[in-house]
Amino acid sequence: MRVDLDTLGAWVIKCNPALTDLAPMVAAGRANARWCVAENYRTRLMAPGQQVLFWVSAHRQRGIWGVGTVTVAPALVDGALRVGVSVPLLSRPVTAAELTAVPGLAGMEPLRAPQQSNPSWLRSGEWALVAPLVSAAR
Repeated sequence: MRVDLDTLGAWVIKCNPALTDLAPMVAAGRANARWCVAENYRTRLMAPGQQVLFWVSAHRQRGIWGVGTVTVAPALVDGALRVGVSVPLLSRPVTAAELTAVPGLAGMEPLRAPQQSNPSWLRSGEWALVAPLVSAAR
């Protein structure tokens, strides 16, 4: 399904801890401020103020680790396309197991296409189901 601003619930920035060290982010209580994103139509839709989730993959607690907003539209930085975000980490992750137990979330893109490049996304209806879970984990 193609994302547009009418169907967008939240962007998802994925982090593989085998490639990006989580420890400094956990110590700081927030995700890195800039993330590489693919050059595609999705990236061109990203704008400051939009909701963004921080998804940690390839981890025993795979799932949503933080919630915040896009702060800087994607731009070339040191030869790579990067988006600026402000994403405080949750007090505990909302795991993939928790998410798949909710009817309507098993098909969300971060679960069904874990190798998709950044950014991934949630539909507005999926975000409506996820929002209470992340609120409870703050």
